[in-house]
Amino acid sequence: MSIFSEPITFVDIETTGMSSGNSKIIEVAAFRVEDDVIVDEFHSLVNPGTAVPYYITNITGITSADVAEQPTFEAIAQRLEAILDGAIFAAHNVRFDLSFVKRQLEAASARSFNPKLFCTVRLSRALYAQARGHSLAKIIERHQLPVSARHRAREDARVLWEFCKLAHREHGEATFAEAVRRQLKSKTLPPNLDSKAVETLTDEPGVYIFEDEAGRPLYVGKSIKLKSRVKSHFGSSSKIKKELKMSQATHGLRVIKTAGEMEALLLESRLVKEMLPLYNQQLRRAREYAVLYRNSTPEGYFSVSLSSARLAETDDLSGIYGVYLNRSKAKAALLQHRETFGLCSKLLGIEKGSGACFRYHLGRCQGACIGREDAENYNQRVELALARSKLESWPFETAVVVKEIPPSGNPSSGFIIDKWCVVGRVYYDTTGRQQVEHMKKIFDIDTYKILRSYILKRPEKISIEPIAHLLQ
Repeated sequence: MSIFSEPITFVDIETTGMSSGNSKIIEVAAFRVEDDVIVDEFHSLVNPGTAVPYYITNITGITSADVAEQPTFEAIAQRLEAILDGAIFAAHNVRFDLSFVKRQLEAASARSFNPKLFCTVRLSRALYAQARGHSLAKIIERHQLPVSARHRAREDARVLWEFCKLAHREHGEATFAEAVRRQLKSKTLPPNLDSKAVETLTDEPGVYIFEDEAGRPLYVGKSIKLKSRVKSHFGSSSKIKKELKMSQATHGLRVIKTAGEMEALLLESRLVKEMLPLYNQQLRRAREYAVLYRNSTPEGYFSVSLSSARLAETDDLSGIYGVYLNRSKAKAALLQHRETFGLCSKLLGIEKGSGACFRYHLGRCQGACIGREDAENYNQRVELALARSKLESWPFETAVVVKEIPPSGNPSSGFIIDKWCVVGRVYYDTTGRQQVEHMKKIFDIDTYKILRSYILKRPEKISIEPIAHLLQ
């Protein structure tokens, strides 16, 4: 019998500070274990968009230079989300790691993240109550666990799995299982939901819809492992008010299987915007977006303007340097850029009037607003600040058909994509004949992020054909 009865992912992070409210992740590692085997692992340094404090460098050895050219958290969020999907979230002092991962993951993916939690500190206290100290350093020393680099995410995450295996060997299956059960407190499914609807599921990719008594959608979610994800949904129902209400209201479950993760992500985003489920808020569609444009002053300095736009009607997206759901979110991003990169409030459009900006008199602006700073130096910082939010130009001359490559067999469906908008779907039957479903062209920032991730960064997961092939 497996040590853990369901998938579990061991996580460790290094950060710029101790508070998840104003500190950022600078390194993350995760090992996903299923049936006592590490089936997936992920490790990356992360660019936090700010300097790494000296005392953090003393502890971890990670410097600002080490993370300067590394991906941002937003760039790795989808990969991290996949390795955590439907699994128990395990860490040493798990609430600390969860607070950082949850905040940054939800900000990057616009989806709630409330996994079951397992803490190896609590495991150590439960099974080794007489031991002095339960820090990771004490556990490693006490059990002589081999570690090549302390205070680095990959080794610290790996050693948590080694500790669990050792504790299982030393205390036996029954005692270890009871310690796990006390933490997870085996949760029940919603009282009005037929258990067969869940038990007959398989761990395949797809989208699930919780429905109320009248069949109206309460919540739409996606997973690459449907059964595990659905069962984990109510893992904290006794503690989280939203989950408790949703559990009590759920009477039905509808599932749509997909070819893979990309199709599940796109379908989830589309259904949330069409169905407007009660408990989905973050993926709602905006008819108009607050958009940042980069301009130049007569003196050669880059400036930023903010306006509203319907992007489905915009042919050239290359001049757009940020897309936000509303103006307040766009202004918050500009304020963050100002603080992180030392940009000028006037050139960012935050402050009006003539002469020097207010921050110049405080010594926080180098004087680009009055020509005191070299334009080339200032413009380089603007480019760096806006690089992450700039929209990519559509990389094809026409619309294309994007098919996700399944683990085995041929794709049974595909998407027709034009300028980052899903404008249709094509279905193939067993004989290869195709059927096309046309959709209204609507630009959606979530769809853009999903497609960009696959087309530009994960092309091995998909096949891309010119639209002309569909007409042959």
